Amino acid sequence: MAQDTIEARNQGSFPMDDPTQGLEQDHRYMKQLMQRYLSTRDQQVKQQAGPEICTALELHSALEESVFYPRVQEVDTALVDHCLDEHQEADQLVRQLRSLDPGTPDYDDLLQQLHDAVMAHIQEEESQLFPAVRDSSLDLRELALQMQAFEANMVSTQAMRSQSNLRPDQMH
Repeated sequence: MAQDTIEARNQGSFPMDDPTQGLEQDHRYMKQLMQRYLSTRDQQVKQQAGPEICTALELHSALEESVFYPRVQEVDTALVDHCLDEHQEADQLVRQLRSLDPGTPDYDDLLQQLHDAVMAHIQEEESQLFPAVRDSSLDLRELALQMQAFEANMVSTQAMRSQSNLRPDQMH
């Protein structure tokens, strides 16, 4: 599922002149997933979308925390620190969601909280941090390459985990 989540944005698609466009594409995908969950009463849709939202957020956060934020910290330290705090809040909500069944009232309430927090975070990144990064003197080409490498490693790691979860009779 993690590989599908990354491929929803076409893995490796961080434009070399502006890698923030790839992050914005992730944001659009996250908005679509959350809207799909929050706008339906179909339990099957919720069972599929809930865990996918958690996985997509975990992967996106890992990329930003491991590569993007450390590289752009110098652009606006206070804003990056604020974004990291927001990630911690979202991570806590995701951990709680992982312990519940999608479609239950508690899950629905937590997912709404997560939605509200993530939408505010996305708005801040896209209106404040990303424009500051684009206007900075950072080497955006190098940043894009680092983000692509990190993401390729995540896909590879997830694929290996998926293979190890297969029973011997399922392997080909």
